Amino acid sequence: MTKYVLVLTALLIGGFLSIQGSINAQLSSYLKHPLQASLTNFMVGSVVLIFLNIFLRTSIPSLHEVKSIPWYLFLGGAIGAMFVTSVVLLIPRIGVTTMLAASIAGQLIVAAVIDHYGFFNVAVHPVSLSRIAGILMLILGIFLIQR
Repeated sequence: MTKYVLVLTALLIGGFLSIQGSINAQLSSYLKHPLQASLTNFMVGSVVLIFLNIFLRTSIPSLHEVKSIPWYLFLGGAIGAMFVTSVVLLIPRIGVTTMLAASIAGQLIVAAVIDHYGFFNVAVHPVSLSRIAGILMLILGIFLIQR
């Protein structure tokens, strides 16, 4: 039962990505540049996260702990900035559905490789024919969405 609740939660969060992308694309028209919309997105998100950390009383890592973290684990922020900015740039040109379908297909392709080889210390989940078929169907879906 818990797994289904988590999957439904992920579906809900995925729906919020469509809203976020649409809002940020519109914000870009008010701020006159896509990078300003992305920056505003991350500033608002940072404020929310600061308040959540204060409210939940999370512990602040020491400088020694931060220095021990592998450098590549900090790339998530850069990848997030690249994603948000790409969404702002692409939604007005190709639409929300096509943008998110293509980005999800890209995520699934890379996720299958990460799962298969256990990159980034994730549990290994070998690629199967059904996973490959699902990814191929999503790619086919991108072409159908555009018609």
